[in-house]
Amino acid sequence: MNRLRSSIALLFILPFALLACSDDEATPEATATAATATATGAATDVATAEPTLASGSIVVSAASSLTDAFTEVAVAFEATNPGVTVDLNFGSSSELATQIVEGAPAEVFASANEAQMAVVIDAGVAEVAEIFAQNVIVVAVPADNDSVQAFEDIAADGVRLVLAGVDVPVGDYARRAISAASTAGVYGADFQSRVLANVVSEEPNVRAVLAKVELGEADAGIVYATDASVSGDAVRVVEVPAEYSTPAVYPIAAVGENPSEQALAFVAFVLSQEGQAILAGFGFAAP
Repeated sequence: MNRLRSSIALLFILPFALLACSDDEATPEATATAATATATGAATDVATAEPTLASGSIVVSAASSLTDAFTEVAVAFEATNPGVTVDLNFGSSSELATQIVEGAPAEVFASANEAQMAVVIDAGVAEVAEIFAQNVIVVAVPADNDSVQAFEDIAADGVRLVLAGVDVPVGDYARRAISAASTAGVYGADFQSRVLANVVSEEPNVRAVLAKVELGEADAGIVYATDASVSGDAVRVVEVPAEYSTPAVYPIAAVGENPSEQALAFVAFVLSQEGQAILAGFGFAAP
């Protein structure tokens, strides 16, 4: 009976003795790793798993000139983050900035100039913005219209010119270029007044300007190069001399006092190599 009790005791003691010996020989790091592996049952899977965003939707308000590029960016972002839906809201940057300041739903704002982004930041609706792309303005002319062959021709008598509104970024960039050319005096000191006298319509965004040109309702319109390229053979492009043109810069920001992780991830994606490659494919230059 005593021999039986000794055998049973040995069965209980032996595993603990072996464990103690093993602990003496193992480093603290190895012991911790082993404990983690035992607890999870799949330490390798945990170490290699990629974090995913919580499911949900975000509203991205972006300048009209980003319509095609951001549509593709959103598709790529959703593919990378299953369960996250991107709702795109396009319009003039000035209109979007006003909407955001007044409380319209938006988690991300991508503007076509820094002035409209400043409106949002100054209102305390966003804190930090980063430049993610650049663009240039050009004169778009209907393909079958030969009245405008050079930038100076937009001041010629009888030319029907369409510009975006003064508060719309592309409209501001256009007027700056016209003013700079007039100041230079190369086309005459009255160049600006002659050009503005030819304006037959002021549109709410760059795509509306482009539509007027495509429909033949204007002899020329000043748009971004990326928008003109979307029209393909429907329009002909006349360059604005670089010495008069200010490059258009595009800032982006997550909106809100405490931006959602999805919004921050979208901004990061736009700034990433993949996002920049998509933008480049639509003619945008890197910041």
